[in-house]
Amino acid sequence: MVVYFGTSELQELYETPLDEIRGKRKIPTEVIKQYKKKVQLLLAINKLEQLRPFKGLNFEFLKGDRKGQCSIRLNDQYRLLITPMDEGTVQVVLVNEISKHYE
Repeated sequence: MVVYFGTSELQELYETPLDEIRGKRKIPTEVIKQYKKKVQLLLAINKLEQLRPFKGLNFEFLKGDRKGQCSIRLNDQYRLLITPMDEGTVQVVLVNEISKHYE
């Protein structure tokens, strides 16, 4: 898939090696590691439906205010929000930020 980042901060977080991230972090180190793994997974698949067999991701299409978006789990507290650009094709946009679930 082609992955577009919703913010330059998300892109920088993905591209910067973990040991080179300087300053105080708003996001825990373990969440950053999981974020990088999930983006790599998104780059490796062809369709969002290929995420369904991975039970640990808790992949789901969202409802209500977030209709049209999907989420996958980074840990018990954080989710990664995804907006498909073309349904069932190879483009995905990571939107907003890594957000706390139920916030």
